[in-house]
Amino acid sequence: MSTISLNTERKFSATVVPNLFIDRYMPSANGSYVKVYLYLLRCLSGAAKPFTLSTAADALDETEKDIIRALSYWEKNKVVSLIKENESLTGITLLDLNVEPSLPQPSELAAGTVISIEKYRRESRPEVTPEDPYKRPVYTETQLEALRQGGDMSMILDAIEVYLGRLLTPQDLSLVAFLSDKLGFSGDLILHLYEYCIDKNKKKWEYIEKVAISWHQEGIDSVEKAQEYSVMYDTCFNVVNKVFSLGRMPIGPERDFIRKWSSWKLPTELLEEACNRTIMNISKPDFKYTDRILESWHKAGATTLAEVKALDTTHALMNPRPTATDGSVRPAVPMTKSAGSYNSYPQRQYSSQELSSLEEKLLKQM
Repeated sequence: MSTISLNTERKFSATVVPNLFIDRYMPSANGSYVKVYLYLLRCLSGAAKPFTLSTAADALDETEKDIIRALSYWEKNKVVSLIKENESLTGITLLDLNVEPSLPQPSELAAGTVISIEKYRRESRPEVTPEDPYKRPVYTETQLEALRQGGDMSMILDAIEVYLGRLLTPQDLSLVAFLSDKLGFSGDLILHLYEYCIDKNKKKWEYIEKVAISWHQEGIDSVEKAQEYSVMYDTCFNVVNKVFSLGRMPIGPERDFIRKWSSWKLPTELLEEACNRTIMNISKPDFKYTDRILESWHKAGATTLAEVKALDTTHALMNPRPTATDGSVRPAVPMTKSAGSYNSYPQRQYSSQELSSLEEKLLKQM
């Protein structure tokens, strides 16, 4: 891959981060984007360092697409200027952030307009989006090194390396710091988290982080709660997977339904019955349909199959089927679709007495 020329409008011999960047641009930026900008500053400080998307991705433990995405973000916010030739990035210029945005000329304003310089500067800043409560902070090398030197935490990191079967990367260390610092996980809970994920053959930090966040959202703050939650979720998933024949891990909305059913602590027999009724009624797996069944049982307080059958009986009594003139119960006839409009409606069911009466009338007419 070709080397990309890197230039700046500022002159300095040390890695200096502009105060304006920290005050104005950094608070609303993604942590990965901030890393890329700091890396650009580092490449320009002291001896010139070669810059390619590949070297930047390796140094920051990101993908090349992540680097390009960050550069595009900073270009959009007037922090850098990108030079491209035939869709290939060939140059990056770090702009001088101390240059204020140009004010509109009087000729561009309507008569009587009052210009507020401070208001114009404030509105020209990048739009600040709400802070993600689970966005991982950007930890410095000093902070990560201090994490390694901590007594108990040092032993936890050694154990995690054994679990993963490799040395920890800065991304791994950052995740552990996030678990301890922002999510408040204890050392035992952190170890249990890694054991749980690795037992499922999931070693990537992205998966481990998602599980940790879901635990935190469920109020799990101890190994005991994590074990109880895991048993319920795994049991629930196994039943659904068996009846629906998924043969795969559930996707986002499906996981939400399983998590919801797990929180109700339903017996497996009820969950299995609801899934079976779904297949019987609509001939395909449907999480929304199953959820309506389970929610009706949950609201009614049913916790056993006997109680479910009692609900079925009550429903049948409250919604009786129509009766014939001889008092017999007419079977419910589902509406069916066919090419003929006549068959699009439920057909009338006759009792034996009504059929005999019709036969007599027909004979008299012959």
